[in-house]
Amino acid sequence: MAKIVCSPAGTARFVRRLVIASMAVCSVAAGASAQTTVTLNTPGTQINADLTIQGGASGLTDFSNSDSLASKVAAESYTRRILMKFDTQDLVPANAVIQSAKLYLVLKAAESSESRPLTAFHVTQSFLKGEANWYYFRSGQAWTRAGGDFGPSFGTTSVANAVGSTYAFDLTTMVQRVVNGEFGSRYTRLALVDTGAATTGNYREFYSTRATNTAVRPRLVITYGSAAPPPPTVSAPPPTGTTLRVMQWNVHKTKGTDGACNPDRIANTIVAQNPHVVSLNELNFYSGVCAYTFDMSERIQTLLQQKTGATWYRQSVNPNGVGNAVLSRLPLVSASSTLLDYGRGVAQVGVVVNGRTVNIFSTHVEYDNAAWRPIQINEAVRWMSNFAEPRIMMGDFNTWPATTDYNIIGTVLQDAWAAAAGAGVASSYNGTGATHGDSRFDYAFYSRVAAFALQSVTVPDTRVGGVFPSDHDPVVTVLTVR
Repeated sequence: MAKIVCSPAGTARFVRRLVIASMAVCSVAAGASAQTTVTLNTPGTQINADLTIQGGASGLTDFSNSDSLASKVAAESYTRRILMKFDTQDLVPANAVIQSAKLYLVLKAAESSESRPLTAFHVTQSFLKGEANWYYFRSGQAWTRAGGDFGPSFGTTSVANAVGSTYAFDLTTMVQRVVNGEFGSRYTRLALVDTGAATTGNYREFYSTRATNTAVRPRLVITYGSAAPPPPTVSAPPPTGTTLRVMQWNVHKTKGTDGACNPDRIANTIVAQNPHVVSLNELNFYSGVCAYTFDMSERIQTLLQQKTGATWYRQSVNPNGVGNAVLSRLPLVSASSTLLDYGRGVAQVGVVVNGRTVNIFSTHVEYDNAAWRPIQINEAVRWMSNFAEPRIMMGDFNTWPATTDYNIIGTVLQDAWAAAAGAGVASSYNGTGATHGDSRFDYAFYSRVAAFALQSVTVPDTRVGGVFPSDHDPVVTVLTVR
């Protein structure tokens, strides 16, 4: 049975003297002070499914009877991901105000001592225990992408190697959106994916609902109330009028041409360009020499807030320890991410300018393997099409103008630099618009709709003392939003 605890504020102070009164308060639980806590831990009912999926030769293996849940990032044959489904449809009221939702897992085994980033993603397909594997979410029904179909990400927990320790995953925002009906089904379906680099010894194993010791089994603890929350206090966004200034930059893990990793000068450069929204690529996530112990996108967000005195909002995607982020001075009306094949991803935010929602995306596609590039660009374009116009897609596409790869997106959206050059409003310190050596790899593409009018595009000189803060140059695009 679900464990339900009524704990209105102040009850504990009176329990010795006012037992009857306290019981009455607990039973009626009226108004904003009422809250209910439910623990979902019963296998088969409250936890409908918890299992591992693994790629390669084990791709069709059913792991749903194993007493463990495993994560690993490696070549597909060895990669493992955790899928879980909780009955929040029957055990949490629709539109309840979720005050807290924490998933607790107990570590059963680990390899290296490094902290591994496990990110929670919403799973878009209704998978079934006993039928779900790397290739199928139900018998005869294949995932769109092998390894699972994932929607937005909802936070990351660092998991070290302390066997027997309990690790918490904060799913509050995910569960709130689920019970609000935003994903259709009100069952909470999630995947835990190691989004770090494929380093040696990244395997992690947790106890499942089949563990003999019930104390180490998974549990999702949700505290909710029935009253509507008070209106949020939101600081006024910076004035934009009808203007939207966006910036695209591959920051090369914050490593400058002097070989030093320096997030501070990355933040200084962004501040100097004064964008409303910035797309950043090659951001280390608990990986590499530049950010082995921290999330680089979070570090840059903090630095921007310190330097500008303004709130900056963030959405990142970290499929392989090096990812992308969108940082915005404008409040976000939506934020999500998706994974692409071969270890890439797309981050998305929605912002309001001149009363219109603009959907903005950041991605970085493959350089070394040309065969992967069109696959990733096509996937990014298809995912983008799920969002309303007008749209802006920025990123390092690692291809030149007029190539087949370029045309996949260049025929759907307008290349801002090309349009600005044609209109005489493009400028570049190097005279060519190149962003990496002699190549123009970094782009801002925007919808060919009446809602947008291009003002200018600039490739600025970012050198300080002769040193570039990255091996790429940024692209700053200014649009009028009608």
